Amino acid sequence: MQQLRDLPRLPNYGLSGSFGASAADRIALQTAVSRVTGHLARGRVLHFPVLFPCSPEAAHEVLVTKAKSFEKAPGFRVLLHTLAGQGLFTSEGSLWRRQRKLMSPLFQPAPIHHYAECMRLVAIRAANAMTPGTTLDLAHETMRIAMSVVGKALFDVDTFDEADALGGALTTCLRWVDRNLASPAVALHVLMLDLTEAAAERTTGRAKSLAQRLHERAAAPFLLPGARDPELLAAARLLDERMQAMIDERRASDLSRNDLMTRLLTALDADTGEHMSDRQVRDEAITLFVAGHETTATALAWSFYLLARDPAAMARAQAEADAFGDAPITSWQPERLAYLTRVFREAMRLYPPLVMFARRSLEDVEIAGTHVPARTITIVSAYAQHHRARTYPDPQRFDPDRWLPEREAERHKSAYLPFGAGPRVCIGIHFAMMEGPIVLATLLRRHRFEVDPRRTIDPDDFATLRPKGGVPAVVRARV
Repeated sequence: MQQLRDLPRLPNYGLSGSFGASAADRIALQTAVSRVTGHLARGRVLHFPVLFPCSPEAAHEVLVTKAKSFEKAPGFRVLLHTLAGQGLFTSEGSLWRRQRKLMSPLFQPAPIHHYAECMRLVAIRAANAMTPGTTLDLAHETMRIAMSVVGKALFDVDTFDEADALGGALTTCLRWVDRNLASPAVALHVLMLDLTEAAAERTTGRAKSLAQRLHERAAAPFLLPGARDPELLAAARLLDERMQAMIDERRASDLSRNDLMTRLLTALDADTGEHMSDRQVRDEAITLFVAGHETTATALAWSFYLLARDPAAMARAQAEADAFGDAPITSWQPERLAYLTRVFREAMRLYPPLVMFARRSLEDVEIAGTHVPARTITIVSAYAQHHRARTYPDPQRFDPDRWLPEREAERHKSAYLPFGAGPRVCIGIHFAMMEGPIVLATLLRRHRFEVDPRRTIDPDDFATLRPKGGVPAVVRARV
């Protein structure tokens, strides 16, 4: 069995190692991963080795078949603590299993069908506000749409007019995460977590109690640069206050609404018979609010951009949207939105909203014939998998027909990872795959969007793969 030292080495992009200090460095790193012909490669952060699965088969082992041997990387949990706390995206162990079991039924295909009307109405509201002949930022518009959809569908609140303030707060928090991704302070913080956890396990009495308190304190990113920045704290406070207001509204209405927030507040732990604390409800709500709008908004923005630069694809997309005639899209009808679904999927292949999934091995494990020691950081790059020429010929080309059933069947199922894979696959995958095509169809029935063909928009890898500088477009009325 080969060892980590035997693997091909990825480039370093600065003194801190493979990740470098900029978005361009991280895109360069993932491009390098996509060009590795074998299953695995190794990089580093400071002097710590980092494993990169390069093939779909190796990624599948980490995320699916041997998922029990890995946990979410502690560094990412620390970085997201201020924003997401102990929500579904960041929690581990028994807490994660309990919350996932509680929330999964709400996001299965059958229960979410009735959200289609909400998605359509929000998209119509946005389309009505667009004036032909004016220039707007499609990335900003899709953010407002997606935020309004998740607010109404999941929490029964209207966030359309609050979208700029809430979106600004989320951007502030995510931008801070991005700035600290390659910070050596993250490694030091994780070391403190590990040391205090070990001390709590090996001591008794007052020493154990002290170690436990220190470990709990170390979950917050107090060692990281800018963790006490007034702008960051104000952004987190705004989000906290909005979530708490929704919690208070539900309690005041005797928990009579049929939405996710009410479900979270009324849920009982099967073992203890207790309700979730307001803090846990807040963490789950903000996690769903962020994940439910940020990734979908980004994918929608890229979809409009790619269509606007490809007249033939745009014509096919508009024809499919027009085929509804005057009838509203009132139910999930995938057979009538087949091409727009492929457009949405291809946009997420080229620009996956979440570009990396970070794990740490809980034990010694074998991946693709290589011995991976316990506590090894492992990075599965969706971007690298999606741009692998051996999997996707001419990977930079926009080609929605890659997702025709017969062509998709030829690829490994872990060659496409916009929502992750395995036990921790995104809980909102069905919700997003319904929302994307419905919003695209609704807006394309009303308007045509012109993007300057001379301008190439690059991805801005800061936490999700947003279009750098937005997607400026001129609105034209459909004739």
